[in-house]
Amino acid sequence: MESELIKGFTPVEIDPNQYYDRHDFISYSGLKRIKISPAHFMFGEKGEPSEAMEFGSAYHSYILEPEKFEQEYYVFDDHFICETLIAEGAKSPRATKAYKEWEESENRLIGDKKVITIAQFNIIKEMKEVLMHHYYCKALLMNGKAEFPITGTLQTEIGDINIKAKPDFVKEKYHFIVDLKTCADASAEMFTKSAADADYHIQAALYCDLMEMLTGDGMSWNFYFIAQEKKKPYAFNIFEASPQFISQGRYEYEQLLRLYKMCQETGKWPGYQVFCKNKSGAIELNLPPRSIKKIDFYDHITKK
Repeated sequence: MESELIKGFTPVEIDPNQYYDRHDFISYSGLKRIKISPAHFMFGEKGEPSEAMEFGSAYHSYILEPEKFEQEYYVFDDHFICETLIAEGAKSPRATKAYKEWEESENRLIGDKKVITIAQFNIIKEMKEVLMHHYYCKALLMNGKAEFPITGTLQTEIGDINIKAKPDFVKEKYHFIVDLKTCADASAEMFTKSAADADYHIQAALYCDLMEMLTGDGMSWNFYFIAQEKKKPYAFNIFEASPQFISQGRYEYEQLLRLYKMCQETGKWPGYQVFCKNKSGAIELNLPPRSIKKIDFYDHITKK
């Protein structure tokens, strides 16, 4: 990598259990929010994870860390108890005392585990089977390290910046980083748009550069996305980040690191106005080209 901003990287070990709580280390998701505005970054992401996020986490765990999935997830399957109660004459099996007693015993087994339904689990299992039937996809997802943590300090021309990252899957022998994405449409056209909208180029460039600095062997890294649809036939595509994709991502993450450092030093975290060249913050509002159109009308009512 070539950078006018970054001069070096020093790994810093932090407690893995505190990774997400270390707000003094900025991550790709933090840079994404700073790109909206520094105020959005400081506000943070509130609320509970969405159903799609929870599904994505279970999907990642089952494919990349099956042993961890067994430890952290509980597949809630009430199919057998419901069938039994229906056979005994229950019209609404989940409303019966027997079901509630069974459910209570299951909850004791669940403990602190994350719960997914049997229907969700079957989808994830089928999605993995589809991926593993493709020889190159299977090769990308084998013989590597999942959830690979990178934490350290960047030495830059504007001062030190603590940074953290956690690539989905790292294949050190080949210098490959693999990122799994679930989506509604994995076609090249739609995922290209989704990748741009979600700033995946920033993620790819940052992770590749951090791995290059961490290994210190002077060899560049390749970044692959495996994007898979969540509905049958669970089609997927494999995308390799191009030099253009990485180059734009590197430019953007470096600019966002500059902005982050400026806000840190001034103690000010402005909103959208930070991106406005006009000091007043006023932006000239123009119509987009698609809205510039003629309006023709005809008097067909009064003319005979």
